[in-house]
Amino acid sequence: MTERTVFAKSANQKGAPEASATLKAHTSSVIQSFRTIFGYDETAPTRFAHEWLSFFQLESSIFKQFYNNGVLACIFHDIGKANSGFQDMVTGKNKFQIVRHEHLSGLLLWLPDISDWIGKIKHIDIRIVFSAVVSHHLKTGSDKFAEPLNPDLYRIFEIYPDSIRQIFQLAVNYTAAESVENLTIPKIWDFEGRSGFDPYDLKEKINKTYLKNYKRLLKRDTAQNSLLTAVRAALIVADSAGSAIVREGKDMREWLNAAFNTVVNSQYIENNVIQPRIKELQMSGLSFWWNDFQDVAETLPSKTLLISPCGSGKTLAAWRWIKGRLSEKAVGKVIFLYPTRATATEGFRDYVSWAPEADAGLIHGTAGYDLEGMFNQPEDARTGKDFTTEDRLYALGYWPRNVFSATVDQFLGFMQHTYRSVCLLPVLADSVVVFDEVHSFDKSLFSALKRFLKHFDIPVLCMTASLPGVRRDELITDCGLALFPDDGFRFNDLDAKASMPRYRITVITPEDSEIEALNAFESGKRVLWVVNKVAECQSLARRLNVICYHSRFRLQDRKKQHQKVIRAFQQTKNPVLAITTQVCEMSLDLDADVVISQNAPITSMIQRMGRCNRHARPENNKLGDVYFYPPEDENPYKIEELNGVDHFLDALDGKTASQKMLETLLQRFGPEEAEVEKYAAFLESGPWAASREAGLRDQNDFTVSAVLNTDIREYYDLKRCKAPADGLMLPVPKRFVKPGRFPAIAPSAHYDPEYGFFDYPLEDIL
Repeated sequence: MTERTVFAKSANQKGAPEASATLKAHTSSVIQSFRTIFGYDETAPTRFAHEWLSFFQLESSIFKQFYNNGVLACIFHDIGKANSGFQDMVTGKNKFQIVRHEHLSGLLLWLPDISDWIGKIKHIDIRIVFSAVVSHHLKTGSDKFAEPLNPDLYRIFEIYPDSIRQIFQLAVNYTAAESVENLTIPKIWDFEGRSGFDPYDLKEKINKTYLKNYKRLLKRDTAQNSLLTAVRAALIVADSAGSAIVREGKDMREWLNAAFNTVVNSQYIENNVIQPRIKELQMSGLSFWWNDFQDVAETLPSKTLLISPCGSGKTLAAWRWIKGRLSEKAVGKVIFLYPTRATATEGFRDYVSWAPEADAGLIHGTAGYDLEGMFNQPEDARTGKDFTTEDRLYALGYWPRNVFSATVDQFLGFMQHTYRSVCLLPVLADSVVVFDEVHSFDKSLFSALKRFLKHFDIPVLCMTASLPGVRRDELITDCGLALFPDDGFRFNDLDAKASMPRYRITVITPEDSEIEALNAFESGKRVLWVVNKVAECQSLARRLNVICYHSRFRLQDRKKQHQKVIRAFQQTKNPVLAITTQVCEMSLDLDADVVISQNAPITSMIQRMGRCNRHARPENNKLGDVYFYPPEDENPYKIEELNGVDHFLDALDGKTASQKMLETLLQRFGPEEAEVEKYAAFLESGPWAASREAGLRDQNDFTVSAVLNTDIREYYDLKRCKAPADGLMLPVPKRFVKPGRFPAIAPSAHYDPEYGFFDYPLEDIL
């Protein structure tokens, strides 16, 4: 009798799947991937395995448990594919499987013969193996576990016991498992409950009996929970590598060893990031010297909160901190995380991109587009470098890289089971990390940061120019960060910069805002006017015929507007008037003579002020003018976000303010109540894991990413050529697009490249 060939993967192209796509071959690849990354037996962990356990706050003595449960999870993760429904689907005979294959894998593990057999293997907890197996695609919840995918289909299928025993034999090869010859595996499975084996009883026992006490254990035993999450994430990592690397025809062992066996030391950062950045500053005509607080930054603890004024050199201080950490212990990766795509791109351009092109990575939703043409000046040493990764490797393409600039979501998304972010965990677990602009994190993102700091262990620097007292205390007291500078440090340079008069602040009426803006502009000043709503930004900019900048542009137009604003404020000969929204608070590195702003949350107003007189020095005695006025209503902010604003402005009106004064007033009038920690699926979902269980950020349901109807043909042309189409995308209010369509299509009659997407057709507002 001919042995049945059972496949794990579909054909790459038309025709039968390749030999490497068989269930046994794929399973062997995943095992090889796991062993290459973590170790070839339970007594010989790799360097990275030590970092992985340390990241999950697990003792090295637990490696045997981690290793054996991980290997067994790799062996069992796809056994559910050995059924007639999945095989018909993978070979093109139908389009559906009856039940998700990983759920079926989990059911098989709890068959009496198999669970007894697994229970005899040393250092194995079947509950960990089961949880990793059923959740490795992050599509498993207790309510949806082992539910037929289509109730209208006939729900009876055949299991292939001989093929499953072949996979089980791998457990005999790699662990101390006994022979599998006598394991009883029902051949006919029937979700109709009429003939053959009915899996519903087994499903109920798993939910209500086998896992009942386990859920409670995971809630009270953090070490057990950490072991489970470490094994589950390791399976996802090994499976993704075992699939993608093989598919691309690469030598898996060679590729993975190259990705995980290199380290970054302090001299690398000095030579490839810090010194090139200093030379760039000097070539642009700026004088440079290290100030006293930057020198000390290199000696700071591995978990530090850095708070220093705008323009004080925080970013270079952060790179000095990175250098200091690496002088104590070399690691595989260095990661600089920003709250927005624009700031991540700027961080890459200014710092990370000086590293060799094979080492540097930019990671955010539109990174591929932003990298195109980033360095196209002949005199730039980075011209011609290719910083892109192999698209078909997806997140794995970043594993061999060493230095990253990215958005927070790309790496902390794993806290809510985002698959791409879980696949980036090998980068995060072997790194030192900087979180920039932590004041700007919304409540959900700040909660994710706090929980990350509490439950995972790598060197972390959080930094910002200002931070409400409540958040400061939470990061220091609850999360164990050391404050720098604190009362024990005295830095003449920093104190002088923080204490010097920088802003002349005046509270005005809405009616006076335009008068002040035009007077300053006509007197030759560079003026930044910040409003809270896109529609108001557009209306003012059109009426005054000045620069308009906000978020509601096609990305390719937004880049142009961004550069237009930057260039306008870089020169000092001609007057400038630019009207922007909140996008100016972080993504614009500019120096205005005058800032006019609507009232906003206190931290936002401090950030807006940071765009004024940005490069002031104590010896110059220069003041910038800042005007605040109330908007028509609180939108887009919540009323509670504006608590304390009136008192803050009362204390500033008519005064000359330093950044130290602003920080003092923030502590006095800023938020007083601690923020409630939000649900973190990675830590709390127990035996189950489903992606997108909750958003990493506070949800904004007002806009959706769309393509203008006149850009649809170009969009699909770019897609066919496998070129980034992100430049055509823009956020628009949901009411302008049809739900459920991808890509969403927006009316071009509302769009102008200079002013963005309007709420009304252009012909109605011209």
